[in-house]
Order: sequence, then structure tokens, then C-alpha cells
Amino acid sequence: VRKELLLTAGYQFRQEQGEASGFFGPSSPNKLITSNAGFAQAQVNLFDRVLFTGGVRQDSYNVFGDATTYRLTGGYLHKETGTKIRASYGTGFKAPTLNDLFFQGFGNPNLQAEKSKSADVGIDQSLFQDKLKLSVGYFWNHFDNLITFLSVPSPNCPASSFGFCPINVASAKTEGWEMSFKYELMKGLDFRGQYTMTVTRAYGVPGSPENTRLPRWPYDQATLGVTYQPVDAARINVDYRFVGARNNNADNTPSQRQGSFGVINVSATYDVTNNWQVFGRVDNLLNEKYEEILYFGTPIRSVYGGVKFTY
Repeated sequence: VRKELLLTAGYQFRQEQGEASGFFGPSSPNKLITSNAGFAQAQVNLFDRVLFTGGVRQDSYNVFGDATTYRLTGGYLHKETGTKIRASYGTGFKAPTLNDLFFQGFGNPNLQAEKSKSADVGIDQSLFQDKLKLSVGYFWNHFDNLITFLSVPSPNCPASSFGFCPINVASAKTEGWEMSFKYELMKGLDFRGQYTMTVTRAYGVPGSPENTRLPRWPYDQATLGVTYQPVDAARINVDYRFVGARNNNADNTPSQRQGSFGVINVSATYDVTNNWQVFGRVDNLLNEKYEEILYFGTPIRSVYGGVKFTY
């Protein structure tokens, strides 16, 4: 294989098997999902400036039949100005899990496989001798039979689930913008940030109005962080995470609307030797009260620590 071309191919076999020891009735018989997949990919690098990737995958399920998916990417690097232009397009196939289908009191055996199409385009720019790196991009996704869990009873769910189960959204889409930066203030001290704006739409949710926002998808998400490395062996990270307001159900009812939240997490590592590392982490440093999902609580300030050995 020449330097400009890299070829990859492979085969994957996967099997899921389970038995539900029911709490709403007798145990269900063993369930089995198997899949055989073959895949191939070609990567092309011309003059370290023009980059292309093309890949294809063929899946065969004992339950959901055959599915062919692919992905194409391309990029151009202008070394003299530190500018990179990139784009991609691909398709996807996601089969329901055993839990989605058969978990007693929750599963929905009528679920269909989820299919998707996605595209993105963006530009990356390096400035000040690579001390500052900027990135901006646009993304678009379209889903057929999107698998999601509604927070309100659905008539499409089995009676044993009391109306709460995963369902298929006939059609949905997401699109938006992503922006990020990383700045090296001095050796061992980096600042970074990222912002994502996502617009979502759901069509064909059973029992819900048309053209609503997808549940639990925030419009705004952002992170800010700093990494300090006083010596080569030590690293300290401080990260702030912001999640904007979102709707907990597909009807977008005001009573199911969740407010925004922001949390600060701190972590540190120290390499005692090449094989031994001491680490620690504090999640939710300021002990904020928030919920990722409505009515599902999150831990208070949490402290973790330990030792890692690598050999």
C-alpha cells in the first residue's frame, strides 16, 4: 500500500442474549439478537494537503434484516495560513437493544430500527504560531424511526409498561452550529471553550402535535476549561459545563420545561513514575442542584480519588 493510500477492511460478529426474570409476571423466554457485519474503508492523503475518506458497512441482523451504510469525508489544509476546510456526509443504522425491546415493564417489542443521514461542513484556523486554534462548523441530521423515550404515557406502549416505553418518532431532524477555541497562554497553561446551538424538530410523535422540539435536546450547550501543568508530571483541569433550557416531553408543555444549569468539575493527576499515577476528581464543586432529566436527581458534590498502575 502506498503512503498516499490506506485500505482497511474487517468483519464483526455480535450477539445479544437475555432472559427477563419478570417483576410484572412470569419470565419471558430467552431472546436473541445476532448481527454479521463487513466493512471497508479507504483513506487518501495527497501531499499532506488534500484528505479523503470513504467507507461502507454491510450489516445483516436475524431480526431487522440487512442494512448498508456509508460515510464520505473530505478536507483541504492550506499550510501557509494554517487553514483547514472540512466536510462529511454519511448514513446510519441503529437497531433497538434487547432492553429497548424486551425489558419487562419497559420494553417495546414493536420498535423499528432507526435510520439516519448526517452532514457537516466546517473550517479550522490556527493563529499566532499555533498558540490559538479556532473552529466553526455547521451540522445537519435527519432521522427516520428515531428511538426515544417519552416522559408521558403513549398508547403505542404495551399495557405492562403503563404507557412508558421507548417509541419510534416517524421523522426528526437536528441542525445547528458548533464553535470552539483553544489558546495556549504560556507553556503549561491552556484555555479552551466550546459552544453548540442545536435546533430540533420532531414529526409524527404518537399523540403529540406536529413540528415540536425533540425532548431533552437543549438549544444551547457550552463548556469552558483551563488546564495547568506546573511540571511535566502534574496536570490540573477546571471545567465549567452549561446546559440550556429544554423540554422534557414531545408536547413541549410548560409544566415539563426544564431550566438551564451550570456545574464546575475539577480533576488532577500526578505521575509518580512512568507506571504509577495518583488521580483525584471533584464533581459539582459548588454543590449545584440540577437535573439532567426531569424528576431524576443528580449527585451532590462528589469527591473521587485513586491510584492507577500501568504495565
